[in-house]
Amino acid sequence: MDIPRILISGTSSRAGKTIISIGIMRALRNRGYKVQPFKIGPDFIDPSYHNFATGRIGRNIDGFMMSPEDMVEVLVRGSRGADISVIEGTMGLYDSHNALDPEGSTADAARILKAPVVLVANIERISRTAAAFVLGYKLFDKNLNLAGAILNRAGNPRHAYKAKTAIEQLAEMKVLGVVYRNNSLTIPERHLGLVPAYERERLEELFDSLADIMEKSIDIEKLIDIAQNTREIEEYRENPLFIQKKKLNLRVGVARDSAFNFYYQDNIDAFSSAGAEIVTFDTINDRRLPELDALYIGGGFPEVQASHLERNSSMKEEIYEFCSSGKPCYAECGGLMYLGESITTKEGDEYEMAGVLPLKTEMKKKFQALGYVRSRVEKSNPIADRGDILLGHEFHHSKVVPTGKLKFAYKVIRGKGVGDSKDGIILRNTLASYIHLHILSYPKMVENFLSTAESAKHEG
Repeated sequence: MDIPRILISGTSSRAGKTIISIGIMRALRNRGYKVQPFKIGPDFIDPSYHNFATGRIGRNIDGFMMSPEDMVEVLVRGSRGADISVIEGTMGLYDSHNALDPEGSTADAARILKAPVVLVANIERISRTAAAFVLGYKLFDKNLNLAGAILNRAGNPRHAYKAKTAIEQLAEMKVLGVVYRNNSLTIPERHLGLVPAYERERLEELFDSLADIMEKSIDIEKLIDIAQNTREIEEYRENPLFIQKKKLNLRVGVARDSAFNFYYQDNIDAFSSAGAEIVTFDTINDRRLPELDALYIGGGFPEVQASHLERNSSMKEEIYEFCSSGKPCYAECGGLMYLGESITTKEGDEYEMAGVLPLKTEMKKKFQALGYVRSRVEKSNPIADRGDILLGHEFHHSKVVPTGKLKFAYKVIRGKGVGDSKDGIILRNTLASYIHLHILSYPKMVENFLSTAESAKHEG
């Protein structure tokens, strides 16, 4: 299967791979290509910018939460209808969740996806040393298809010439472009809750500006040539999760607005493929819930929109009544916060939330949890069966403060959860957790959630 594709990785986090990836995506789109973006790892933020840059929904490919076969399937399915796929890596090229095991790293993903890698190297304050720097990445895994390097944050033409010459002649790696240091090359507040509030016109202007810089700085034609001449994918299996089933008489509501927008698109697609009708609603501007059989409130930044959420008292009442009815509600991270009694911001302001769960959440200045999670299900619930293992990801600044007795469905084996190795707060058929689950890490989530919805609907 021929899928033109290229993977853009960084020598480290903050090497500039996101800015350069977005610029390249936009440059290709401006040339008339249909560009499909992907992100390695669990990040929700970069795919939101990919979506703005390309007009296509960004998808995650994750070596911790997905099998190699699933990673390939996501690439193939996501790339349908696209002319070229651009995959942005995570962290440094070889970084993974284990010091010795490459599983989950960008390099491992490149091997599985048979994708050529372009290395973004930050050469700020080095010149000839850049050759040794890049050579280390080349020699660390000689089987990796490193197609070339893009040098970022060059100080001036002389600096760029010395670093480029050293890399090409001493490290024997092709330099595909040099991007000069430019303080204007910054994305607006990398805080997804603010993206919808940031004027689309200004984002369009910024991304077009990035595209112009990449056109002038990088050999885009060579990148296209590399992508179009990569190896074909020979082994691919269609995942039954995404094969359209007979329509069910079920409506799944998905909160999608400036407060809640952290969703893996594959999760939504799987519910739809299973036959459910997906109905989106806005927790800030809508006054009533649509007619629904199940409710899915994802992550996001409800603390940013806390005052608006508080003011929409009718929506909070609707959510409260829905959860009290026994219909299933699944909430992740930001959704958990919204279902509590209140959110206290870092500034100390407290805002009333839906009050479904006997808890408050307080925002802290430091991360309370960040990383991959492994949990065991100790109590069957609307999405998971007792005894099963869940793989996911968590990242949050908030801390749960119980105001009553909480019942938990999960035992956290790796990660933080709510605290004391517990997560998955359950009340009737409402489940709220800090863990972000990808459907491919726990496919039973679809059948379980929809079965719970069907049962609740028949009961009343």
